[in-house]
Amino acid sequence: MEAIIVDDEAPLREALKALLKVSHPDIQITGEADSVSTGFQVISSKKPDLVFLDVEINEGTGFDLLSKFETIDFKIIFVTAHNEYAIRAFKFSAVDYLLKPVDPGELNFAISKARESVKAHFDKLSLKLLLESSRDERLPKRVLLKDHDSIHLIETDEIVRCEAEGNYTKFYLANGKFLLISKTLKDFDSLFSSNQFFRAHQSHLVNLKFFLRLDKADGGSIVLKDGTTLPVATRKKEHLMGKLAAYTK
Repeated sequence: MEAIIVDDEAPLREALKALLKVSHPDIQITGEADSVSTGFQVISSKKPDLVFLDVEINEGTGFDLLSKFETIDFKIIFVTAHNEYAIRAFKFSAVDYLLKPVDPGELNFAISKARESVKAHFDKLSLKLLLESSRDERLPKRVLLKDHDSIHLIETDEIVRCEAEGNYTKFYLANGKFLLISKTLKDFDSLFSSNQFFRAHQSHLVNLKFFLRLDKADGGSIVLKDGTTLPVATRKKEHLMGKLAAYTK
């Protein structure tokens, strides 16, 4: 695999190259860049299989750099400092990212995924969603969900609820369909961290757009507009009332 590193901090580029030399000597670093313009030049001329891309670079961001390409036919692994909005954006757009300082184990995992999909197509829709999510701290309007067979672009307003199924999460959609996604409910609970979604129970995450009423009988339960009844943990009831108040403002 041929790779390029785009990062405006030379010591971090050197550190990443050192890690790669030890763990992945077959990955050849064919170029480096420290800005949007030089990154575009190097990637265009070298045509790498893989790009390690920092989020905040000279002249703009890694997102600005990607926007310059008509077609992105290289695999991307984002490398970023602790930036809450950027990390949230990566999760919504289903792309790979590493936090600085780069952990060798996480680097190995990301590269192993990259090997399975070298020259993977990164289309304009994925980039547009990534840009949307990175610019706004609110709940993004759309999310990419990957199941066993496909990648689905789903409007977040069309997600009725999510239910835990072991290490998987089952998404129930407004059109009556469902998707089984290989991530835990905890992952999506932190992802959909807005007034619109509420973790009613260990196994249930609910979109309050579809909330109908709270029944107090039998310990308490949420009734949704489609007639679904879900339990509410006792300790969650007060939190639910606060969420409903905030959501309906």
